[in-house]
Amino acid sequence: MSTLTLEENPLEPEPTLVATGRGPLWRALLVGGVPVLAVLFALAVGAVLIAREGENPFAVYADVVRGVFVAKRGLSSTAIAATPLIFIGLGLAIAYRARLFTIGAEGQFVLGAVAAVAFATASGIRDLPGWLLVPACIVIAAVAGLLWSAISAVLANRFNTSIVISSLLLTYVAAAIMQWVIRVGIKDPKSFVPASRVIGVAALPTVPVLHVHLGFVLAVALVPFAWVVMARTRFGFRVDVIGHNPIALRANEVRPARMVLIVLGIVGACSGIAGYVEVAGVTNRINGEFSVGYGFTAIIVALLGRLHPVGVLAAALALSGLMIGFDAAERQHHLPSTLVGVVQALIIIVIVVGDAIVAKVTAGERG
Repeated sequence: MSTLTLEENPLEPEPTLVATGRGPLWRALLVGGVPVLAVLFALAVGAVLIAREGENPFAVYADVVRGVFVAKRGLSSTAIAATPLIFIGLGLAIAYRARLFTIGAEGQFVLGAVAAVAFATASGIRDLPGWLLVPACIVIAAVAGLLWSAISAVLANRFNTSIVISSLLLTYVAAAIMQWVIRVGIKDPKSFVPASRVIGVAALPTVPVLHVHLGFVLAVALVPFAWVVMARTRFGFRVDVIGHNPIALRANEVRPARMVLIVLGIVGACSGIAGYVEVAGVTNRINGEFSVGYGFTAIIVALLGRLHPVGVLAAALALSGLMIGFDAAERQHHLPSTLVGVVQALIIIVIVVGDAIVAKVTAGERG
């Protein structure tokens, strides 16, 4: 019999796959097979594109692997690049399990960083010790991202607006706010280009031996916490229920509108923290190029990780490894800088198409 049902989210029109039970082996193949095939297909197409550039695909992929596992600080660079993807990916995984398809994490990421820098560099606060400023900035960034994401939740609850559209448009508004504050609000008076003040003592410390900033450790620590919350708590049960049957959720005396607000708030909080971690652990200040698309790449991470916290961790490290490895390979070969973006896009396309094919095949078996 079929192991899948095709459900519709009451707030968004897109259908989504929901796995039911046909045995653990079948479920493992179903959950893991599509992402693996997506990655292999994307790498195969990437090999064709590399060959068209006159390069040897095997040599290029060998340099990609060496750039991660052999090059000095290759693994630590991968971990640092994966940190914001882990934070945002965990939040998106929870939202997508609830069938709340937000794509506004990039705007929440940006505003979380802006709020943290504005707070950490404010007069009378910048002189506080780092051990006090770091947790305070985490809270400030989380609240900023939460509030920004909550706008989409309120619009959906009150006016039944599309979360996809409202969250995307809010991303552009957040980008405009960032461009304004680095020119006026928190501009570094010593900088000749638009840039914020340096975050100072609110910067994250480096973890000895690992050669990564503290944010990576916090992101990894959040993975088992998210797994326990989603698998062992009433909240995790409610998240799954709201995507499948909001009427049943209402029958349990929990308003779906409240769950929408909470879930999207979690996405915003995680994204805001990711923004602070990036500026405090990597860039030290915000400039016009601070928004590089982590919020959108994290969508791939969540889908590739099959909306599971451990899968999100693995997917974030894998995609970051691709970025770091291709950066190293580009220095050795004549490759277009957009190649890794093409590979990432192919991954998400194949995952979506693969899920649709699996749903159609299993629906035919049921019929």
